[in-house]
Amino acid sequence: MNEKVDDYKQYPSHDGGRVDRIMRALELTRGVEIARRYLAMNAFDGALTMLGLILGGLFTINPNNATPGFNAILLAAAGTSIAMAISGFSGSYLAESAERDREVEDLGRAMLCDMSRSMYAKAGKTTSIVVAIVDGASPAIAAFLIIIPLFLVPMGILGYHLAFYIAIAICMLLLFLLGLFLGAVSKKNMWSYGAKTLFAGILTAILMLLISWLTGVSG
Repeated sequence: MNEKVDDYKQYPSHDGGRVDRIMRALELTRGVEIARRYLAMNAFDGALTMLGLILGGLFTINPNNATPGFNAILLAAAGTSIAMAISGFSGSYLAESAERDREVEDLGRAMLCDMSRSMYAKAGKTTSIVVAIVDGASPAIAAFLIIIPLFLVPMGILGYHLAFYIAIAICMLLLFLLGLFLGAVSKKNMWSYGAKTLFAGILTAILMLLISWLTGVSG
């Protein structure tokens, strides 16, 4: 029992770089699995969110006066990306910190000692920060990659229609790659997972088109 307590309480030495210490903390708290799950899930959410915004813009923009509508879509997409980053980081950090603090308290009660300065407690704080960064960055990066073509329109490099189509293509490709990533993680059929995530994007596009047709909302 005492040996187990010592294992939890002993903090790793400062030998090695910061990356090594972070990786040891993630291994101790199973943070790698959590971060990987957040990476895929939130990048998926970010991609589908941008797909909805872009399709909404494509269906509703006025071809005779495209600039105001396009600027509104671009601003909405950029603002949504920023909001997802802030929301993902802050929400995840608060939730993970609360869960880690509770785990440390429960562990301390079980071992009849103060675990607040233990290796596990410090590793939990590190994990909370890393997971929060992944949670906030993954949807924002996915969204930003998708809307890059939209930023080329004000520069005169792309027309707004072409920018929308390229953004949609990037989104579908990103969804497919996320599926391949999930397939690799699960050690199952990567192409099957890729097809499933791609289908989610196609289904979103079909539903958006159907809503546009039913409501008569089109540019």
